[in-house]
Amino acid sequence: MASNYRLEARDTSWAIIDIATDAPARLDGIPLVTMEAAEARHMLRILYGIDRIRTNSKWWAKLAKKRAKMIAPSDDVQAVEFEPLRPFASSNWT
Repeated sequence: MASNYRLEARDTSWAIIDIATDAPARLDGIPLVTMEAAEARHMLRILYGIDRIRTNSKWWAKLAKKRAKMIAPSDDVQAVEFEPLRPFASSNWT
């Protein structure tokens, strides 16, 4: 799997950097900076898990659309539309 993030040491804390933008990665709008080393490693695993879920979601949505077209080839019956999962628009971080 291609890595989209990297860990970066900053003085006494760690940050997770998004390789595409070279800026701190964000989870629900919160920048992933000023973490202990263990916390940063755990958050990195969580980000990889989210990416894996998002990739699998897109694959399954594509397969479901393909199967729906195979089952209902008639123009009279509308195929069910599936969309991949998206990140939360907002959160209740306190």
